[in-house]
Amino acid sequence: MKKSYLDHMKDLSPDDVFNGLLGFGLFPEKLPPFLSSVDFLNFCKTQEESFFEKGEFGFIIYENTRSINVPRTLSIPNPIAYRNLCNSIAENWENIVTHFDAVTSKDKYKISRIHIRKLKNEEKIFTFQYGEDLDLFNENESIFDMYHKNYKVDDNPGITYLIGSHYIVKADISNCFPSIYTHSIPWALVGKSTSKKNKFNRDLWYNKLDLYTRNLKHGETHGILIGPHASNLLSELVLTKVDSELSRDYKYIRNIDDYTCYVESHEAAENFLIKLSEELKKFGLQLNHKKTEITKLPITSNEDWICKINSFMFIKEKDTLNFNEVRSFLDIALALMKDNNDNSAILNYAMKMIYKKSMSSNAEDYYIKTIHHLVIIYPYLVHLIDDYLFKPFNVDVEIIGEFARNLLDLGANKRINELISYSIYYAIKYNFKFKCKSYEDIFYIAEANKDCTVMLLAYLYQTKHDTSKFMKQKYCSLAEGLLDEIDLYWLFIYEVLPASKLKGNWNHMKKKKITFILDEFRVQKNKKLNIDFKINKEK
Repeated sequence: MKKSYLDHMKDLSPDDVFNGLLGFGLFPEKLPPFLSSVDFLNFCKTQEESFFEKGEFGFIIYENTRSINVPRTLSIPNPIAYRNLCNSIAENWENIVTHFDAVTSKDKYKISRIHIRKLKNEEKIFTFQYGEDLDLFNENESIFDMYHKNYKVDDNPGITYLIGSHYIVKADISNCFPSIYTHSIPWALVGKSTSKKNKFNRDLWYNKLDLYTRNLKHGETHGILIGPHASNLLSELVLTKVDSELSRDYKYIRNIDDYTCYVESHEAAENFLIKLSEELKKFGLQLNHKKTEITKLPITSNEDWICKINSFMFIKEKDTLNFNEVRSFLDIALALMKDNNDNSAILNYAMKMIYKKSMSSNAEDYYIKTIHHLVIIYPYLVHLIDDYLFKPFNVDVEIIGEFARNLLDLGANKRINELISYSIYYAIKYNFKFKCKSYEDIFYIAEANKDCTVMLLAYLYQTKHDTSKFMKQKYCSLAEGLLDEIDLYWLFIYEVLPASKLKGNWNHMKKKKITFILDEFRVQKNKKLNIDFKINKEK
């Protein structure tokens, strides 16, 4: 049975929203998966409201490599500030649902294809789409499915919209989340005039949403954080309001900030772009003109590279792929990449097509070595290799160690913190030890880069393999030196320092033994190591 946007909203209770956003939406999915906020969620439920400080906070920065091999800044908000926002959203869920009803109830089809929804209480795989990226992640009880394709409950208006259309328009918003003005949230909810008239009344529900959104980012009004799931809901509050104006005259769908409109003429396509630009400007947003295009129909239903890679024919009669088939398939994927400005999303797609297939020993060896070669050139792939290479092909820990060593070398020499993070994550997960000239080398890499995720993973790795007080004290000293900037490094500082070194909420949480680290990655007694791997450092 098809479900409307409003049907999905009504499926969620305030408790569902609070649990989903706080317990499963604090950390960006592109981080190495060693963190969880479930412990913190349960702790929050036991505290009085007065416990939660309502001030302005900073946030942790995590640089993630996009499919076009340029970095994108993701954020990990202060957990107290994020809790306050999630709590405000939950407390005002009825008002938020009323907003979504007002702006979507007249839509014949769901314009927004990516939106908050009730998900079953089981592990699922979802696809996140940020611009041109298509990535998979595992989540448990999340309520924000970023690229949902279930036509049993969702309509598929694109096919219907093609009928009678001669042109298709592609457009997206320039720097959408970083450009969202927090005051535009009340504008979308109650109108600009009402919002401005009551802007000093902090007791109004829509002003609370504005306030707690600003408090995630030093009190700034310009931009919302990329990463936490609450930001996706906030963007929907604004963009569904834009939809309510555009949908009167145009047939289109929207994936977060990407628009696809179906029109009868080139003139109508141009008019759509003019109207879209006008509506976005009302909320301080602008079109990305570099990615705007008008295309004459018909066109293929998927991007050209997807059609070409899907056209590759494996020999169906055979259960096992041979060397030539695997090599040819990868050659096609690499050729398509070269024709599409080295878009790593093509390799992403190829890995997901082939990872469930059985290969001959020669083919498998070739495939593993080729991906090893490619992940060094295209760091975007680093978050895929565990789920789509190591685990399905049961890759030997010695080979995984070689992957990790090379990623660590490149990350350390090029200051690519994401590669350092994942290399150490794999070392912890698969229980191997880097062989360094000095045992402190990992510490020095962490100290030099001053990246919160790198420092925390380095601490977990070294304290796992060295029970002496010496190394732990070095990390404690590093954390103490960052206390004046705790907002930027809170995760590392909080997990490393004892309660006696922490103040306020941090001190209370530490005494209650609240942690953000999954059990399997927490500091444990020394275990037998599988193998040592040497770090090659440039001098």
